[in-house]
Amino acid sequence: MEEMDIQQQFCLFQKEIEIATALTDQTKLDLMSAIDTLKIEVEVLRRFIKRHHPDFVPLYPQLREEAMREVDPEWMEPGATSDHKR
Repeated sequence: MEEMDIQQQFCLFQKEIEIATALTDQTKLDLMSAIDTLKIEVEVLRRFIKRHHPDFVPLYPQLREEAMREVDPEWMEPGATSDHKR
């Protein structure tokens, strides 16, 4: 390869890296935003349950342990509840 070709290849690789970095940064921001949204939703549900079903609070640790054993989050469908196991 000639020096000019090598410089062009290097320039292209540099641009690809810059684009990949920008996409990675945007993806990170999107994921952080989604996590924050989920945290708010979980807090709303927690407050609702605590206010309207006070008997749930002492049962929570047991239910959480049960769900951790039985539910694989990677196989859950969006919007699915525990009644819709795969």
